[in-house]
Amino acid sequence: MPTKKRTRKKEKKSFTYYEITNGKLVRRLKKCPRCTSFMAHHKGENARYTCGKCAYTEYQTAPAIK
Repeated sequence: MPTKKRTRKKEKKSFTYYEITNGKLVRRLKKCPRCTSFMAHHKGENARYTCGKCAYTEYQTAPAIK
């Protein structure tokens, strides 16, 4: 039986997390209030910010969605 090749998970590049404004390094994504890691922004019907590390979720109200 042939063995399956392992595939490595591709990491996001650091430029997706940070941006430079006025000569300062600023986070693009929101910081989790529980564990201080980056939170993912999910758009759509149930717009929300979710932390993948501790599962903290913040739902957005309808006027905040653009």
